[in-house]
Amino acid sequence: MEKNSLYDRPDLYDLMAPRDPMLEQFYVEIARERGGRVLDLGCGSGRLTIPLALAGLEVVGGDLSAEMLERARGRAEARALELDLVQLDMRDFDLGGRTFDTVIVAMNSVLHLHSIDDFRGFFGSVGRHLSPNGRLVFDAFVPNVAMLSCDPNQRQRIGTVVHPALGTVTVEETLRYEPLTQVSHVDWYWSSETEKDFWKVPLQMRSIFPQEMPLLIASGGLCLIERYGNFDRSPFGAGSLRQICVCGTGPVT
Repeated sequence: MEKNSLYDRPDLYDLMAPRDPMLEQFYVEIARERGGRVLDLGCGSGRLTIPLALAGLEVVGGDLSAEMLERARGRAEARALELDLVQLDMRDFDLGGRTFDTVIVAMNSVLHLHSIDDFRGFFGSVGRHLSPNGRLVFDAFVPNVAMLSCDPNQRQRIGTVVHPALGTVTVEETLRYEPLTQVSHVDWYWSSETEKDFWKVPLQMRSIFPQEMPLLIASGGLCLIERYGNFDRSPFGAGSLRQICVCGTGPVT
């Protein structure tokens, strides 16, 4: 992860990623269905890790960003929770033989994987940490072709938030899409009422089209068992905005 990353500023990141009760309910329920042991990869500031723990699940949170993990610890302490948090790279990790009934990668975090080697390493590492009937569950946006073809020099406003110290903050972005790698190179521009562009931060996100998703999963030794179009478990179809994937090492049991 490069320096000057969005994840260096959890206070700003969390403002742009508000709580989603439907997402939380989906992941808590699907984790309960498989068993009590959960690995929350790309856990960030604990936005999902904490609800999983509050639901009585045995959860481990893993993330590459030390700053995000520190914020997760602080948020957990405020709720009198002790979280098991580990700094790791989800492309290649080893938790000493521990296995989990559910491995979760929520909120498009899987799109930080860019190359075939990234995906093979990720799915392979997850497979080694799944219990015999365990499941990997993750969500990713369906690529928006119109957005990918936008003018890379034209800023688009993506939100306005209120920061406790900075006041009203406006966030704009530019996006340059590379069709050969399917990676979007995004720059976010943060402006307060007193300082325009006080922070510019890059973000690279992979697009995964629906037809290639099962192939990427298979490249790491897993299989796609179920795919939903939303967190209400509605079927995945032509109008779906998300791919919510349930994966395992074998057929449904």
